[in-house]
Amino acid sequence: MFGRFITLLLYLTCLRAAHPIVIDGLFDDWQEVPVTITDPEGDYNYDDWAELKITNDDDFIFFKISLHSEETLLQNWNNFYLYIDADRDSLTGHPFRGLGTELAWHFGYRTGQYFEQDGIIDLWQNDITLRQAPTVTSTEFEIAIARGSFVLSDPDSIAVIFSSFYDTGDYMPDSWGGVVYQLDTTVVGPAEPILLEKTGTRLVTYNTLNTGILESDRQPKFQRIIQALDPDIIALQEHSEWNEIGDIISSWFPEDTWYQGYTFRDLVVLSKYPIINQANLISSERTMCALLQTDDPINPYLLILNSHFSCCDNDDDRQEQVDELVQVLREWRLNDNGPFDLPEGTPMFHVGDFNFVGYREQIETVTAGDIQDEATYGIDFPLDWDGTEITDLFSRHTHKRMAYTWRSDGSSFNPGKLDYVLYTDSNLSILNHFVLNTLAMPDSILNEWELEAEDTNEASDH
Repeated sequence: MFGRFITLLLYLTCLRAAHPIVIDGLFDDWQEVPVTITDPEGDYNYDDWAELKITNDDDFIFFKISLHSEETLLQNWNNFYLYIDADRDSLTGHPFRGLGTELAWHFGYRTGQYFEQDGIIDLWQNDITLRQAPTVTSTEFEIAIARGSFVLSDPDSIAVIFSSFYDTGDYMPDSWGGVVYQLDTTVVGPAEPILLEKTGTRLVTYNTLNTGILESDRQPKFQRIIQALDPDIIALQEHSEWNEIGDIISSWFPEDTWYQGYTFRDLVVLSKYPIINQANLISSERTMCALLQTDDPINPYLLILNSHFSCCDNDDDRQEQVDELVQVLREWRLNDNGPFDLPEGTPMFHVGDFNFVGYREQIETVTAGDIQDEATYGIDFPLDWDGTEITDLFSRHTHKRMAYTWRSDGSSFNPGKLDYVLYTDSNLSILNHFVLNTLAMPDSILNEWELEAEDTNEASDH
């Protein structure tokens, strides 16, 4: 009887608020969302919850979780569980601490279970349209699950429990019965569209997935995408050939003159501006650069760095690569010890598929110049000419409040931000920026730009 009374009290403290959340790992848009649960520090010796927020829009239920304990990954290295009672009936689903859970999701194993009347269905991330950020280590994460997934079936309210270690860790909330969230039916509306119209010089970075731009079935999709974007500079990753790409791009823009750089490993830069110098920058050949001669009298040169760092669990290799890159840039600028002469104050973009899915320090290295292995690669070096860090450009999808740049629905890994655009904000201004996701674009916009809905989905996984 006592336990039922406590559960009833929790059910009476239902929360209700809709907000337009962007899953980008920045969290600024969570400021107006009220705190759902605060969890005391030190009540568990390992992964120790700190705070939970819940909200929704028309399509997703959003969760923001934070930890008192040290940083971790959300898609690996943990035993975090999310339990959702989607029908608020403790007699259906899987019994867990007063809930009848329809969904149990294990973040570290990237798998889940749906408990229905006839049995248990194993789930992958795409079954519930799971979106989360950031992809690197952190003490806070934002999570989105589709309201209309077959697991949740667009509920009116849900009861939720987070566990930090299976069914024996820290719980949020600590009390049985979970925390109840009443979904807000207020229409949030779609994301404010980002226009494709070009203003200024346009740079496109694109991982082509195994030189896919040459494949006969994928090339028309790349053509529609690149023609719609109408870039002035293109940086490609996972493109390992060097004979055809320049002619292909030129044929898509016959009225323009295009310059093709060398292919370094699987990296190439193409440009409407003359490429006056280019070079490999690090020993792994995972970063190259090209110096362009622009038509800007104030900044007549532009340096493009194009990177494809090691993927997956290769954290040590990635850190070595970014440490070495900062060393090279430091010696180049301070001691003129570089592959070619670099005029003082040359604006710089650093773009590519960075594969940052491990330690957050790798981002700090390529933005702030924070070298981790100083014994090998020397002292830190700020990467902007004004002595500050270079800026990480967080781009959103043109028609969706998402910021992921890689997606593979058949993978156990969630979509995530693997591709980056960094720039020296001391001498560069950004007029427009976005991630192109044709799956999320309305038919009217697709038709206007002569795109097809499956183009970005089928051309590459980036």
